[in-house]
Amino acid sequence: MIETIAGLRAVKFAHLPNASAIADPTSLGDNTYIGNGVTVYPRVEIGANSVLLDGAVIGRPPISNGTTTRPVTSGFELVRIGERSIVGSQAVIYTNTTFGRRVLVGDLASIREGCVVGDGVVLGRGVMLLYNCSIGAYSRIQDQAHLVGNMLIEEHVFIGMSVVTTNDNDVYLSRFGLQHTDQRGPVVRRLAVIGAGATILPGVEIGEGALVAAGAVVTRDVPPWTVVAGVPARVMKSIPLAWREQVIDSAARVDAAGLHADQGWVSSNGALGGERGGASE
Repeated sequence: MIETIAGLRAVKFAHLPNASAIADPTSLGDNTYIGNGVTVYPRVEIGANSVLLDGAVIGRPPISNGTTTRPVTSGFELVRIGERSIVGSQAVIYTNTTFGRRVLVGDLASIREGCVVGDGVVLGRGVMLLYNCSIGAYSRIQDQAHLVGNMLIEEHVFIGMSVVTTNDNDVYLSRFGLQHTDQRGPVVRRLAVIGAGATILPGVEIGEGALVAAGAVVTRDVPPWTVVAGVPARVMKSIPLAWREQVIDSAARVDAAGLHADQGWVSSNGALGGERGGASE
């Protein structure tokens, strides 16, 4: 703890007239906007034409006073945020994180160390990404979702509001160090959808193109292209073949077109989308 405090005190900040503090070394791309009261810690790289809104904190080191169950290593590692990205007000991005181009991080979101976020991802207001979470390109995470540590989300996934994920089936004993656990988070395969308020238990895999109904509690793997619902969740039916073909085709068009420098990406009907590709928050 003493070493951590010394490291924090050693950081050299340039203080801007709007009460923002930018540490050395930091790389800010051309035409980056910095709002009031933004804090940027060392070793942060921001791509061109990005926006950091009021009170955002970028590059924050993880700190433990010895009471946490999971070991934490403090220090300033590299943070990369791609061009034309937006970091919302009061959002906190930890060190050792990577963001693709045109990522939107909503107000009050928290992204812990080790996270990797792909191009065009939307993270809604108050979203929590715990350590070592990976999110594939063009996925949409709605407000107040909780994505647990060591979780994998592939491309074109939609996660509804207030979804909860977990990564420890042995917490009754592991909280006291009485049993080892690998704390394996869920895996959500590409094109899957998880409805608002669903709970996904540790190590569960949501198959490609599957749909988890709102409020479901998922305790076992979900087969690809199926609909599950209930507590515990059970297979209700299969995704209609026509829907499956439309979703696969739309995702392929988005992947082929990529992000456009000044317009947006191609939406499902082939038209150019706006700043968030037509997504709701």
